[in-house]
Amino acid sequence: MNKTTFTMNTITKLSFFLGVLFFSLNITAQDNGFVRQQFIPDGPICRLPPGEYTGLTSSLRNEAVLEKMRGGGTPCSNFVVNYTGFTPEAQTAFQFAVDIWSFSIESSVDIIINANFEDLGGNTLGAAGPLGYFTVDTNIAPEAMPNTWYPKALVEKLEGSDTDNFGLQTPDISASFSSTFNFYFGLDANPPANQIDFVTVVLHEIGHGLGFTSRRSSDGTIGTVINGTTRNTIYDEFVENGIGASILSFTDPSTDLHVEFTSGDLFCNGPIAVGQNGGVPPEFFAPASYTPGSSYAHWDEFIYPAGDLNALMTPSAAQGEGNHNIGNITLGFFEDMGWSICGGSLTVDEFEVADIEISPNPFTSSVSIKLVNGFNDDYTVDLIDINGRVIMTENKSANSDTITLSNLDKLDNALYFVKITNDITGATITKRVIKN
Repeated sequence: MNKTTFTMNTITKLSFFLGVLFFSLNITAQDNGFVRQQFIPDGPICRLPPGEYTGLTSSLRNEAVLEKMRGGGTPCSNFVVNYTGFTPEAQTAFQFAVDIWSFSIESSVDIIINANFEDLGGNTLGAAGPLGYFTVDTNIAPEAMPNTWYPKALVEKLEGSDTDNFGLQTPDISASFSSTFNFYFGLDANPPANQIDFVTVVLHEIGHGLGFTSRRSSDGTIGTVINGTTRNTIYDEFVENGIGASILSFTDPSTDLHVEFTSGDLFCNGPIAVGQNGGVPPEFFAPASYTPGSSYAHWDEFIYPAGDLNALMTPSAAQGEGNHNIGNITLGFFEDMGWSICGGSLTVDEFEVADIEISPNPFTSSVSIKLVNGFNDDYTVDLIDINGRVIMTENKSANSDTITLSNLDKLDNALYFVKITNDITGATITKRVIKN
């Protein structure tokens, strides 16, 4: 993974380019007729405060990441970090967190982070967010949702090229970290009781920069998801309340949205995230008092407390809490939003990525599911829309190792998920498909 610093020449170029970009909305035409829209936020909208000490906990990197990092494997993505103000030990810990992410998600385009180590005040460990939100050219990336905000790094992953028009790669993520807290800079996920693990904080904030966040806000009475723009983020597409109503079904802005943000009753319906949570929709952090920088943009810390393997993206980090495991629920949600997971889709039970081939993808009227390793068992196949609703269920026996779903031509052109369950073993795997 590369490490770079700004030269004065680079700063001059970036200042000019960002000066061009820093309108709230900008429109860029593509050769295929697509008109890109983009929004440049005025700063990070997720901030991580210190939490209350609850004891010593340690969650190591998951086995796949650990094996790849120890074995000198090839990363699935390349992060370029522009470091400002970091001490050597802080930079080493930051780079370790970057390496974990590089062995967790896939992108053929460099992911560039502007990282600052500075005084953030008394109650902020770190703050981060995408440096831009863009619509995706679905001519290039048909699996993307049209007219939806995607974080800059994810747009570039989906399209396979940088979004910048002047030949200059600009940063995708802005991240700042406190230089005044008593951080533990070790790489073993074992901070002492009086220190906060810096790698944990960096992993968390990079997660926000990659897209684990929404443009949501509330003034204490009125809530909004689109927040002064004309569209929602891809994150919002997978949020519903306890009775299954999409967060996007409420008038925006409205008091109803504020009520939802503070209801303690918001869940992720992304099929892959749900599958990684044992079939139960993971719960978002939606406390009774709306907290800017935290509410709606984290998992619920009471459901996933310190020490839980899925606790990284909860709204605080405490002394004595070391978590170097991104968590399969979080990775599942990233896959729902459009990221690819290093090594292939997440697996459940004995299903392996190589066991399943779905074609054609995109499809028009039928989908064939080939069971590569020849499991001639009975299967339940669910076709699920982006709101988590099961729109078709088929009970199939594999014939010559293949299951076929037919008569799909009347479906809307959109993103769907195919969930395949082995009725004998209970093993299940979920794959993304596009109706074109």
